[in-house]
Formats: sequence, structure tokens, C-alpha cells
Amino acid sequence: MVEKDQIVSVPWASWFGDREMELSFPAGWSLEVCNPPGGPDIGEVGIREAFANPIGSPRISELARGHRNVAIVVDDLSRPTPASRVLPVLLEELEAGGISLDNVLIIMGVACHRQLMREDMEKKLGKDILRRLRVKNHFAWDHLAYLGTTSYGTPVHVNKDFLAADFKVLLGGILPHGGPGFGGGAKLFLPGVTGIQTTFHNHRPESIGGPAKGLNRVDDNQSRLDMEEAARMAGIDAIANVVVNPKREIAALFVGDLVAAHRAGVAFARQALTTPAPVNADVVVLNCYPKDTEFIQFGLAFNPWHSASKPLVHERGTIVVTSAASEGPGFHSLHGPDGALPNIHSPRAQFGDRRMILFSPNINRLDLSEEMRADPGLAFCADWAEARALLEQYHGTSARCAIFPVAAMQLGAN
Repeated sequence: MVEKDQIVSVPWASWFGDREMELSFPAGWSLEVCNPPGGPDIGEVGIREAFANPIGSPRISELARGHRNVAIVVDDLSRPTPASRVLPVLLEELEAGGISLDNVLIIMGVACHRQLMREDMEKKLGKDILRRLRVKNHFAWDHLAYLGTTSYGTPVHVNKDFLAADFKVLLGGILPHGGPGFGGGAKLFLPGVTGIQTTFHNHRPESIGGPAKGLNRVDDNQSRLDMEEAARMAGIDAIANVVVNPKREIAALFVGDLVAAHRAGVAFARQALTTPAPVNADVVVLNCYPKDTEFIQFGLAFNPWHSASKPLVHERGTIVVTSAASEGPGFHSLHGPDGALPNIHSPRAQFGDRRMILFSPNINRLDLSEEMRADPGLAFCADWAEARALLEQYHGTSARCAIFPVAAMQLGAN
């Protein structure tokens, strides 16, 4: 009698179907699915409670009184924030403060990513918002004004439309990030609506003192502190930041001061996203959801590894990264292959002699950098059957394997 394969379903294709991808494994393998605690969706009641109880500041309806023009920065499809669910309550707060919605501008804080088309905006904002409000893309190369320089030496060039508003709000999400520790807060300002020179200086490690940055590091993270200083210079009035669960639902919402509300969100995110992790398994599968719109984001799937205290896989083991990459290779004007800070090195260099398999059905091997293609320990597969065959070749019919279904938003703890 032939034993049946084991099947593990992982979430797949954020913003492009949000479906399940079935990954098959040999029947004799020991599988451990490492899910984060997450949290239930807070619903509309929870969203309204967050706006009614801001952190570190008065309600937005109070702050908005006496102002006329509002700019709301919203993150793009490379982030999982369900902005369409938060915006209606935010707009109610603004109207309660005497703001006419005719004077509200939504700026898509695309930073160095691609411009959003109307279909993309509809996914992020909802049809009703697009019919009622002005919406524009930020462009990091033009239509900028210079505000000055931070104490870290970063020249602050900012979107002119954003600066023209006399009330400014940032709407985004808080998830682990290898630069400023976590996303959200001031990161939606810098790089969301800043110029390319500003982003380059902040993102280049030697510009702001070297090593004081990194995953899960916030309060003494110079990259984040630089972002926050620049955001204060621009006069940010409030933030609304979500923490999503593995279904891209809203597990929590934090409204209020640029820093105080963000830090409260980080504390929640650490509890909701920290996941018990294995030590010295044979194989680990890191799925890039919910940051799997483009392959260029695949490095975020290593978050569980970089945050764990001990290796998830032994030195002869295999690391598998999976990504839907629904938009293909993706675009980033700094970190893309032709950018000033290109990510072209083989990621395997961080992991010693461990093998690595990259699985993505929407790119091909030539989309990888030359260095990655030349790495004999790195294999690319466009079909899971190919990846599965390699895993059996490497580890036979008996192996210990851990799967992180939403690795791009998980922290590992072992």
C-alpha cells in the first residue's frame, strides 16, 4: 500500500485572490506548522473604539478643528493594510471636526515602488472612496519641497501636496521589518512620501551611524529615529496603524500620536506575531505571504530566522522560500537590480552551507541576479513538484520539516 502525501495549505497571493496554496510533502516526513497567535478580527466596533480612544493625543475630530485641508497617506499593495475598512471611520472623525471631504486628499505612499493604477487603488481603498475623494500617487523623483536636514544628516525632501495640507494623517500597518524594526508609524512618511535622496540617505547604513538598525529593534534604532525626526519636521498630526492577523483581518488598530501609538502597536504585534520556532530541523519552509505581491520582497520571509535565537535548520539542512509574486519580479527604484542599493547578492550567504530553494510560479530563473543564479547551493523552482523532488533528493523519505505559513509577518522564538 502506497502512503499518501501530506498536504499543508498556506495563504497565497495577497491582494490577488488571497487563496490557499497546497504544498505536498512525503508521507514519512514529520511536519510542524508554525502559526503565530494572531488574534480575531476586531470588527467595525473595534475600529470605532480605537478612534474614540487615541493614544498620546486627543481624538482626530478634536485635532482637526480649525483646519481646512487634509492629506491622508495610505500604503500600497506591497503592504497588507485593509485601508478600505479604516478610512470610513477616519473620514467620519474628520467631518466631525469640521472638515469637508472635498478638501481631503489621499496620497498613495508608494515610496520607491511602482505607481498604482485605478484597479490597485480600488483594492486598497474601496470603490466608494475612489468615487468620493481625490486620490494621487506619490512620485519620489519630482514635485518635492525641501524641509531641512535631520540630526542624522538626512536631507528631507517631501511631496508638495502632502506639505500643502494643514492636517496630516498616516494610515498603514505594523509588521516586522529588517530596517526600522517594524513598519508603520513614521515609516509611512519616510519613505512613503519623501524624495529619492531622502530615502537613499536613510536606507544607506553608513549614513546614519552603521549598525543601529534591524529587525524587532525600535527604540534605539537610528533608522527609525531618523524617520520620526523627519516626520515631526513635516508636522504629522496623527496615525492610524493596524496589526493584521494571518487572514489579513484587523487584529488591532492603534490611533494617535506618531510615536506613542506606534509603540503601543509594536508591543501588540510582538505578542501577536511571535511564533515558537524549531531548532535544527532538516527543512524550514518560509512563505512570504502577506508580502508576496512581488518577488523583490522575498527577503522578508527570513524574519522568523533572523529573530530566533537559535538556527531553525541545521548546517546540512534546507531553507525553502515560497512566494506567489503575483506581479512578477517587482519594482523598487533603490533596491531593484538597477537601483543605487541593489539587492543582488545571493541570500544564502547569510546561512552558511545550508541549501536554499526559491519557489515562485510567476517569475523565472533569469529574473534572479547573476550572483544568485551562479550559487550552486541555491535552486529556483517555478513549480512545487520540482521543489518537492529536490527536497526528497536532499533529505529522503524521512525528515523533520517546519512550515511558517505567513513568515513575512512572523517573529521566531526558540
